[in-house]
Amino acid sequence: MKPTTTVSGGRFTTSWDFTRIENPATAANRVSLLVNNIACLKDHLHAWCKKNGKPRTGDQLIDSNRDVAIIHDLWNLDKHSELNRPSRSGLSPRFQQPAHTTLERKITNTEETPIFAISVFNGGRVQPFEGTNAKITATVVDGDGNTLGDFDSICLRAVAAWEAEFVKAGLNIVPPPERQKEYQRLSGLLQAIGIRYRAELPSGATSLLLKLNDRSFLIEVYDTVGTKIGDVPHDQTSTSLREALRQTFQDEVSPDHDGVIAII
Repeated sequence: MKPTTTVSGGRFTTSWDFTRIENPATAANRVSLLVNNIACLKDHLHAWCKKNGKPRTGDQLIDSNRDVAIIHDLWNLDKHSELNRPSRSGLSPRFQQPAHTTLERKITNTEETPIFAISVFNGGRVQPFEGTNAKITATVVDGDGNTLGDFDSICLRAVAAWEAEFVKAGLNIVPPPERQKEYQRLSGLLQAIGIRYRAELPSGATSLLLKLNDRSFLIEVYDTVGTKIGDVPHDQTSTSLREALRQTFQDEVSPDHDGVIAII
């Protein structure tokens, strides 16, 4: 990414716009390709089920999962320039504004995590560090303009739902390394909170299951034999624990459709 330099009155100003990493056409093409790849998972699942004598469940998933249905609607909108058939989600989703690309890196409190370096003697180019990703940023709204969510979060949840459907059909799917790393990161955060606030958990708690869905979260508590013995938060949960959970997990997206487990 190159900087923009403005010269005025013998002075100069150099700036970097991190929302303009790619031109609008490139960002739009990335969005179109991503939506297409996710929506086409239904056809791949149908083909595998037909070949292996399994019932086709793709349409059932679309009808029962909001994120999956939103992606399918956006796919039809991208192909036909309008929703020329009934909205599968019933929301008639669209993008509030054209998508753009920015830099993103997950920040933890356990290590130094620089995002980028600026090479002053190389034209001011920005060099991202390992682990820093280009992120497509866009807001999805319904037909009335009400916000449905961030595009990337909707995509991540839709992919997780399709993966779970493939596994249910009988496929063995190994999560990619970055998904495994994200699972480990969230599991570590959940474990730390569980240990810190153990006194507020039901007696006999040995493991926690974090479930995330569209900026909401729930922690299921299990005992040593795997029996569910409670949920957090509940009516008696302290403000301190509620706030710790909110600050840690409210903006996260689960890397696994079934949730994230932590042993305490």
